[in-house]
Amino acid sequence: MMATFQEIISSARVLVSDAGSVRYSDAQMIEYANEAVAAAKKVRPDFFLGKYTTTLPTYVAADAIPIPAEYKQSLVDYIVFRCESRDDEYTVDGRATAFFQTFRMGLVGK
Repeated sequence: MMATFQEIISSARVLVSDAGSVRYSDAQMIEYANEAVAAAKKVRPDFFLGKYTTTLPTYVAADAIPIPAEYKQSLVDYIVFRCESRDDEYTVDGRATAFFQTFRMGLVGK
């Protein structure tokens, strides 16, 4: 069973301490999730082989993530990176950068 965008958003909310959806709106989180897929396509275009379109659709929370399930955590890491980058008041120095690096390493295995 494929993970949904709602599942990765829920996982990211735990890491940014926003279980109540107070600091980040659902719309903002789904925007970051869509950015994560676009960034993943740049790093791992092989995930999208056979999909003959140059533009990605705009996914909604109920949609299944379009990458292999074992890379779900990488999308979570990207969402946390974006949240931490935006919200300087709550950011610990280097935390956003660390999550971005974890995103990339999770996709390429290096």
